[in-house]
Amino acid sequence: MPDQESNTPQQPVLIRQGGNGLGTVIAAVILAAAAVYAINVWSTTKKETTPAKNIEQGIERIKDAAGKAIESRN
Repeated sequence: MPDQESNTPQQPVLIRQGGNGLGTVIAAVILAAAAVYAINVWSTTKKETTPAKNIEQGIERIKDAAGKAIESRN
């Protein structure tokens, strides 16, 4: 028996990549929004803790000064 080959050409395998880039744009926007949110939360937290420590230290200084003033009157 002779080898029989079909004369119909095979379709090439195509791997499609890319597209219109909409997914990449959406991912970039999400990452940018996450970065802005993280920076905003970090700066807000930093602003809240630093003044609280300064106020606490100021109150301690006022207490010490008031205590010394009362002792000096006696």
